[in-house]
Amino acid sequence: MKLEGKRLVAPSAGRHSLWLLAVFVGACHSKPPPATEQPEEAAEAPDRLQGQERLPDSETAFGLALPPEMRLTRHFNDSAYFIGKPDVSSVVLALQPQLTARSVEMARGRATFARTQVKQDAAQRWVRIEVSAEGSGTQVYVKDVTPPPAPRGLSEKEIWSRVGRGPDGKPLNENQQY
Repeated sequence: MKLEGKRLVAPSAGRHSLWLLAVFVGACHSKPPPATEQPEEAAEAPDRLQGQERLPDSETAFGLALPPEMRLTRHFNDSAYFIGKPDVSSVVLALQPQLTARSVEMARGRATFARTQVKQDAAQRWVRIEVSAEGSGTQVYVKDVTPPPAPRGLSEKEIWSRVGRGPDGKPLNENQQY
């Protein structure tokens, strides 16, 4: 509505409809919706198998995989025991490719890898492996024999005292024999 002179004049119907049309067209031409985001590929979960990955056929300790018929019976921080049906020679043949040992001590119903490393062990520990006949099957004993790291930064006197000796090599405790 406009005020012309002293009288009030209503807008014409044509102008009014034109104004509504402009508002309607403006509403229709709002911003386009944002592009739909592509879904991210599922993140790999550490507890899920990937693609062709399969569960291991055998149990492991210290990175050492034993034949599928062997099962873990006891596991400690520095040792593990396995028991199963395969004979001693087949277990030794299964273990040899996984170890750095060049030799194995064989005896009747027994085999020993005195000091070796498991190729798949990330910690690169030294282990002793004893394979022995037990009843109608075989037992495997794996023992971590990695020496402790050598102490650094000690004086000669401190080194001797740690082993219970004086710098002259004599025992610090008089009651100690050797």
